[in-house]
Amino acid sequence: MRLTEAYRGGRVSPQRELIAETADRLGRAFTVDELCGAVREKRGDIGVATVYRAVGALESSGWLARVGERDGSVLYARCVRDAHHHHLVCTGCGTVAHIECPLDADALNATADHGFEVTRHEIVLYGTCAACRASLQRAGDD
Repeated sequence: MRLTEAYRGGRVSPQRELIAETADRLGRAFTVDELCGAVREKRGDIGVATVYRAVGALESSGWLARVGERDGSVLYARCVRDAHHHHLVCTGCGTVAHIECPLDADALNATADHGFEVTRHEIVLYGTCAACRASLQRAGDD
């Protein structure tokens, strides 16, 4: 992994390197508190503020993306696509899938009827992945 890209060539301290590596290894959507817990398993002296600042820098660079929310906390995930897309988040395990934008030009242009010009938009779809559905079905069969 090239961490200088993750931080857009910014300062990459050992703490920031560990935070980015941990976020990448999680492989699912996570809150900053969850990321902080995972980072502290490796190195207990990294503070919450350090993790929040690193997440902010990773989000600014586009390396992490906000992919929704859980219980009032923002969910983040490693974003591997450069092109415009949206996210599908499993409410069971936090797996994130990248999907093409379901809005076409007509849908976006329809906002002009209300005097708006769309400058950006976000769509997050929540559901359960195949593995979580299978697990739930097995649990129901017992």
